[in-house]
Amino acid sequence: MLDAPPKESEALSWIYVVTGALVIYCTIPVARTLREVVRENFGLKYFLYVTVVLVILAGFVAFRNLHKRGLPLSAKLSLITIFAAFLIYIYELRDIPEEAIHVAEYGILGLLVYRALTHRIRDFNIYIVATLLVGMIGIADEYIQWLIPSRYFDLRDIRTNFIAGALAQLAIVAGLRPKMISGFPGSKSWSRVCYFSAAAMLLMALGFMNTPPRIAWYATKVPMMSYLMNSKSMMVEYGYIYDDPDIGIFRSRFSMDQLRQLDQERGVEVAKILDHYIRGEGYKNFQSIYSVIRDAYAHEAGVHLFRREFHIDRAREKTDKQAEHYAIAYYEDQFLERYFPGALRNSKHNWSQKVKEEVSKNALKMDYYESSVSKGVITRMSEYQIMFFFVVMIIVLVYTGFHLGRLSQMNQITETTK
Repeated sequence: MLDAPPKESEALSWIYVVTGALVIYCTIPVARTLREVVRENFGLKYFLYVTVVLVILAGFVAFRNLHKRGLPLSAKLSLITIFAAFLIYIYELRDIPEEAIHVAEYGILGLLVYRALTHRIRDFNIYIVATLLVGMIGIADEYIQWLIPSRYFDLRDIRTNFIAGALAQLAIVAGLRPKMISGFPGSKSWSRVCYFSAAAMLLMALGFMNTPPRIAWYATKVPMMSYLMNSKSMMVEYGYIYDDPDIGIFRSRFSMDQLRQLDQERGVEVAKILDHYIRGEGYKNFQSIYSVIRDAYAHEAGVHLFRREFHIDRAREKTDKQAEHYAIAYYEDQFLERYFPGALRNSKHNWSQKVKEEVSKNALKMDYYESSVSKGVITRMSEYQIMFFFVVMIIVLVYTGFHLGRLSQMNQITETTK
């Protein structure tokens, strides 16, 4: 597959790709259970160690191939650099070690996609197309995860999948240097890249359009998708970021005027909800019943309150980070008092003066506090701005691809008539 195409048929090469993708997809429903089994028996770092071992084994096989084919020292140095990049990226995922396995999965998938493409593409654009295809498979992976009740959609995983696929292509082009891939890409090849890029952009755009109001619309129209109303995972949400000079930074799905109006209209109602669920019926039940799709305002108030209660509980356990836990509880209470005053003061969760003094006295003094509540909400650009970007890019790519394709046909006709 390096100096000659795979011996099997093109169809079989693509069957290998599809099989690899399906293996990844089939692990999605059981991944949470597997994670817990590994955590209890080995610890989550086990995922990190397995990925590192797989990358090292892949590097060993690659270096044996270089030796057999007699490639120069520069190829070996390039391969060392790329495998070092793999290991560095895996290390960057140490806080979420179970995600490191994506690097191995999509690195292998990148190799399979490259093999399948060699049946048709023999110029350097094969690496771009392979990366785009792996990226699209990774996007579909996250869409499937979003549909599974116990799993979550995460843009960071899409990035990880894409990077793993790209590093695999770099390892091939810079390190393994297949002799059958050569020549500057022609207009037909660039046309293909444009179309694949447009397809990848379209797939991403669909995710950025899948906002809670749209989910609510089709979840109520399609009975088999009604369970999405209880989903804790949102693909994308758009909102606002606020920098309060007295407290810190927080994000909300609502404008400041909307927050004030909702608190006035629903403060008493939401207070009863908080009393019933937070420290009552349970936070998990609250998240399902008052999901972002069903009631974004109650959800937002509840998450701030839960975060406050969680950290004051941890602070009272007198851990090494006691002052930090008190600080988080303090600032979350400040946000609640200022932006959800009706919901807080009408509830049983309004702190007494004694508790306020306890928290204020013991809290770590922070120059800067940023709440992690609603941190995934997109605030820098509006939905319309993002959609405009996607639409323009897709149109430009399709238009460019079409004209490059026409140019390729004209060149072929000219060559034929000579």
